[in-house]
Amino acid sequence: MQFSLENSRPLALVLDLQELFTSADGPLKNVAAASLIENVNGLVKTLRDKRLPIVYSSYVLADDLSDAGLLKDNPLVKQGYFCAGSRWMEWDSRLHTRDSDIFISRNRPSAFRGDGLPDILKSLDIDVLLLCGLSVNNAVSSTARDAFARDIPTVVINDCTGAAPWEHHLDIYFEILDDWSARVMTSEELLRMI
Repeated sequence: MQFSLENSRPLALVLDLQELFTSADGPLKNVAAASLIENVNGLVKTLRDKRLPIVYSSYVLADDLSDAGLLKDNPLVKQGYFCAGSRWMEWDSRLHTRDSDIFISRNRPSAFRGDGLPDILKSLDIDVLLLCGLSVNNAVSSTARDAFARDIPTVVINDCTGAAPWEHHLDIYFEILDDWSARVMTSEELLRMI
């Protein structure tokens, strides 16, 4: 997917860098997240310096699992790991978030489901999404496709986007996104363009 970033009004959207998904000691044992979080922190710092808004969107379910849908029988969901009251739903402590950042949540993979991303984009007059986080095959792809369906150009920043521990084909996921739904580039390439 090709589009220009010249004169754009972008917003950085960071998905699901929560303890459940990023902790090497957690239930999903993500031993690869440390370098991803370091990359995200570096990118976010630079984007803040450029005065771009940063939104963190977390995947979280109600404590009674009334909104779990098709995941209601998943063992991790049934054990409460995804519940709002679980410590595993907290943002990874290695992230350098700020009070000025915007925090939203949702109960489905796409960030367009949940509490207000479309309203945030409209109120800030945003015309491009800069997307990163976890996981490329789930939340990142779902959000990129929903943005495409809404005619919102989206950049997926591949060195700031990771996979779940069981996803082994990052290059294929990025290639699929780049073919149709989003523009995939490194943070270095992105920063040269905005």
